[in-house]
Amino acid sequence: MGIASSIQFPPAKPEQEKPEDFSDWPYPMTANAELLIKNINGLFPPRAGESSTDEAVEARYFEFLRGGCCKDVAKALEDCEGPRSTKCKQITEMLLNCMYSHPDYYQPVIAVFEACVEQIDKDLEVFRAKKQREDSFEKANLFKGFKRF
Repeated sequence: MGIASSIQFPPAKPEQEKPEDFSDWPYPMTANAELLIKNINGLFPPRAGESSTDEAVEARYFEFLRGGCCKDVAKALEDCEGPRSTKCKQITEMLLNCMYSHPDYYQPVIAVFEACVEQIDKDLEVFRAKKQREDSFEKANLFKGFKRF
């Protein structure tokens, strides 16, 4: 037997679905996703005698969305399974476009989204700059011991 035939490759792993949380995002994205959720929760506080669970907040959020002109798209998003699926992303985009078409009603939610997007932009810029500095430092140290001819 030759060398090539003695190499054993690990069996292929089945394709795993990405987690529904934000664990695979860079830290700035994770922190801002949590900030967005916190701000949405602040927009829809519990009513007297109501629960303050995530499910209750989500129900109040969708109740608000269905109260405006975008009720059909909001209903489609509410029924959507897997927020990262292509179909759900398209529905989300349609909802955002609809909300921007009717800012008089949806302004509170739009303001929260815009503030979070602005913060994400700032945080990602800092994240990219830090990553670029780290990469430059690694490259500089890679050739530190070599002499030029």
